[in-house]
Amino acid sequence: MIKKIIAVLTTILILMSFAAIGVNAESEDIAVCIDGKQISFPDAKPFINADSRTLCPIRFIAENLGAGVEWNGDTKVVVITNGSAVIKLTVGESTAEVNGVVKTFDTKAQIFQGRTYVPLRFISETFDMTVGWDNKTKTVSISRPDVSDLLKDQAALSDEEKKIAENLDQYLGSIEKNKKFHGSILVAKEGKVLLDKGYGNANYEQEIKNTPQTRFPIGSVTKQFTAMAIMQLYEKGLLTLDDKLSKYISGWPDAETITIKQLLTHSSGIVNCTEIPEFFSTKTEDLSEEYIINTLKGKTLEFAPGTKWKYSNSGYVLLGYIVEKVSGLSLNEYLDKNIFKPLDMKNTGICYKGEEKMYNATGYLGYLDLTATDDEFLLRGAYGAGFLCSTVEDLYRWDRALYTEKLVKKETMNMIFTGYEDTQTMGKYGLGWFVRDDESLGKVVFHGGNTLSFTADISRYVDKDIAIIMTINNGYYDVDTLTGILAGIVQGKKYELPSEPKAIELESGITDKYVGTYEYVKGYNIIITKSGDQLFAQVTGQAKAEIYPEAEDEFFYRSVDARISFKKNENSEVTGLVLKQGNADIEAKRIGSAPEEKKEIQLDAKIYESYVGEYELMKGFAITVSTDGEHLYAQATGQEQYEIFAQSETEFFYKVVDAELSFVKNDEGKVTGLLLKQGGQNLNLNKIK
Repeated sequence: MIKKIIAVLTTILILMSFAAIGVNAESEDIAVCIDGKQISFPDAKPFINADSRTLCPIRFIAENLGAGVEWNGDTKVVVITNGSAVIKLTVGESTAEVNGVVKTFDTKAQIFQGRTYVPLRFISETFDMTVGWDNKTKTVSISRPDVSDLLKDQAALSDEEKKIAENLDQYLGSIEKNKKFHGSILVAKEGKVLLDKGYGNANYEQEIKNTPQTRFPIGSVTKQFTAMAIMQLYEKGLLTLDDKLSKYISGWPDAETITIKQLLTHSSGIVNCTEIPEFFSTKTEDLSEEYIINTLKGKTLEFAPGTKWKYSNSGYVLLGYIVEKVSGLSLNEYLDKNIFKPLDMKNTGICYKGEEKMYNATGYLGYLDLTATDDEFLLRGAYGAGFLCSTVEDLYRWDRALYTEKLVKKETMNMIFTGYEDTQTMGKYGLGWFVRDDESLGKVVFHGGNTLSFTADISRYVDKDIAIIMTINNGYYDVDTLTGILAGIVQGKKYELPSEPKAIELESGITDKYVGTYEYVKGYNIIITKSGDQLFAQVTGQAKAEIYPEAEDEFFYRSVDARISFKKNENSEVTGLVLKQGNADIEAKRIGSAPEEKKEIQLDAKIYESYVGEYELMKGFAITVSTDGEHLYAQATGQEQYEIFAQSETEFFYKVVDAELSFVKNDEGKVTGLLLKQGGQNLNLNKIK
């Protein structure tokens, strides 16, 4: 199966990991919204307990959901009548009955201030509600799931289809258990939904499960909606694909040579805005479309328009701007009026409406070990390239509509799904979609979406009318491999259930032979180092990560779903390694020993003290520097505190990640900021405290 997204080994980066920090909060700090409306609590408010679980008074939640509540003070039993559902819970117990079926929770119902409190997971699973927790704003969001006739009235599955559905669920349940998969999946064939289910947690801290109605950011899946908006305007004669960009944006000489079609097909030559330092050094509130456009005006084109293909978010930011100029509506308003409402996509829209977060899954980085992160900056600044959130069920409604003429005529739809530009690795690129041929399933049109902590993908095997849709609250998940396996199961192919990776103990010193530098592309290495009995791997430009032995020469990561196998010659000498991730096997040749680690020097305690403070990159992200008198530490927002080591009076380096900090002083010698160097970028942070 051709790679849809080139897998990149990614661990936690200081530069762009904005985490959601877990702290205790006073009860009055927590807001609860039901169907978008904040509710009030007359005499008992939500609070966070010692285990960081958010608890709410069940009576007021139930009554605001239209349910009846009865309390038996003698038995301490609460009985809630919610439509046809009868929910019973006992204070002090971690179970509840829903119509006689027992559900178990990890937090007990308890009495506080004379009221019965339950965890968020209780509300989600007993009331069958979509529940989200925003740790940054301390907000609970509760919404009634919307299941339309499209999903309710599916024709009965045949015995063969039921078996396929069981196999799909078996495989996904296995990777949930053994690989910590967490997301929502919908698989359909010929208009029948074979599987529509959530796996893992939407929020691990609160133990809220994913469901088919959980809303996730969908990243670059947004592009197909922006492209559809352009094609609707094209069909109405309000623009042409040969229009020059200069027709809509002035003061940009290169705009005279770039067409709308080149923006749609990633062949404009405009530099990708998310690859330039200015993008990430901008404050969130200043990251407007106009700012991005003005920044792009000052950049040289990477190639002559129409001569190459290179994926660029910039093109779709510009396309969204063109939709607004032509239609007189904001892109969000246009999409809602012309696509989402006509298709009954009630759970699809922009990720942020003002200060309100519209998605209810928490994003994570990692694999077996997870770190909660916050993508607000990217999701607010992506615009037509990636600012939407949705559910697998809404994306299935979208899939169904693309077989009809509800949005545009068949001729226009054919234009959208024609491959125009050869991507070399992922087939061809149409108008907002990748297009390729599958050996056994025929034509497939697809697109993925990645942010720091969310992954989405929709793959449509149009010759067989098969749709595989996934939304995952884990950044840069290998959807290519998973989609291929699920497509194979739909075809009746055999599959293997994955096992849980487990580390074994090796004799002391046995891994010494693996330490060294391994080159996979000239200038790009994988460096293996050792600390005590622990082995670490560091890919050029990325963080150092521990690897764990499964066998003497087989190791796995916990931070990312990847493995390293060491290669030996006939004399048992280590000659190379293979980094395995998804469908990719990256071979690296051993070229020498590991480089010497940077030399650290000791500085006077007064120098360390002068650097103590808070340094801000943008609103919501800062690096806090502290000292214990003998050492200096840096802590990025939402991450652990790490020691930084001096290599000169003003220059420091990390040992856990390939990054450096340089402190900046003014003419009077006062520390005014610092420079963060990581991944080829130099970012200036101002000292604010």
